[in-house]
Amino acid sequence: MTVPPSSIDTKPWIAIASASFFLCVALDLFYFPATTTFPVEQRFLASAARLVETGGFWVGGDRAWEMPGTALFYAPFVALAPSPGAAILPIRLAQAALLIVQAILIGVTARRIFRDRRTALIAFAMTAFYPFLLYYQGLLLSETLFNTLLVAGFASLYWWRDRGFRMDAALVLCCACFGAAALTKATLTVVPPILIALLTLPARRASLTIRACAVATLIYAAVLAPWWVRNYLVLDAFVPFTTSAALNLYLGNNPQNPTGGVDWSANVETGVFARLQAMPDEIARQREFTAAALAHIRDDPGGFVQRMGFKFVRFWNIVPNAPQFSGAFYRIISVASFGPVLLLALLTVVLRRNLANELSPILLLIAYFTIVHMVTIASLRYRLPLEPFLILLAAASVRVATGRVISARR
Repeated sequence: MTVPPSSIDTKPWIAIASASFFLCVALDLFYFPATTTFPVEQRFLASAARLVETGGFWVGGDRAWEMPGTALFYAPFVALAPSPGAAILPIRLAQAALLIVQAILIGVTARRIFRDRRTALIAFAMTAFYPFLLYYQGLLLSETLFNTLLVAGFASLYWWRDRGFRMDAALVLCCACFGAAALTKATLTVVPPILIALLTLPARRASLTIRACAVATLIYAAVLAPWWVRNYLVLDAFVPFTTSAALNLYLGNNPQNPTGGVDWSANVETGVFARLQAMPDEIARQREFTAAALAHIRDDPGGFVQRMGFKFVRFWNIVPNAPQFSGAFYRIISVASFGPVLLLALLTVVLRRNLANELSPILLLIAYFTIVHMVTIASLRYRLPLEPFLILLAAASVRVATGRVISARR
């Protein structure tokens, strides 16, 4: 039974949102340094600063090395600040607000799937205080913005379902959110129209599925089209997403990387990498890195399969892979947060098999991201976009467990 919105008590939602935001502010002010923490953060900040200065999107000397969404999001903060460094704290605070939005949307989506307001509240609270999400909102990376847009896409997707699969504004909003997410991080590639079509399958109307997929593809393409046109104008080539994907494919598949590691200083062929990286034309460079990676895969298919196994473990590891986060403190936090979320999410998938159709887009997203990073490179950072959805699934099992405890006490 669906609970009407008017019956929802908003007080706990406001209290949780406020507490989460103030915790983010405290972390941003007292835990994180006043400067960026990692070199990749400086890259995003520099791209935003150059966008403000020149009106063009650059990553170093490249024009399409990564998607422009993060730089576009950071640019207004950089433009208003006296210096790029002065924009760091305002950006962090904006990302703290995005985390609250993300948590609310996960709660709303959980309610649409499980038809239970307590499950929605649990999912909202778990997302709002999830340690990895709290940590990443303080970093100038693409993850917080991408996660929020991705979650917004799924919230719109299930809203569109509840509206009867009509070709209306809900579908447009869904595609727009997915498109904005893809413009922030290219991992989504062509998946969103497939997710949309997949959710229509239980209706058993082939015409609906075909029409939804076709309309979604057109809208999604329209959102990405400015990026395609811009890339063709500046690079004289069709670049649908980025030119850096080839480097990641090479890093994960070259003779110097039998274990699927992610260390650019140790897991690449020094001479080959230096030669290809020195190529000034990023399109030609992309082709050469792709060719080198595919050649190695063809020459050693057994090693490719073995590396996929190693990367699967890296991707789903319950403790951090990076040496700088290998201490007991980080391991305990990871095991105590991601460990239960993963187990409870798996429990929900097993016990709520009657909702397989409802959950199919989420499960496809999880499978897709896993395969992509098993083929290219894998780390816990790349898993982060899936964790709000794992929390959504885990919340249903938490709801059952807490309901039984409450009933037993009565």
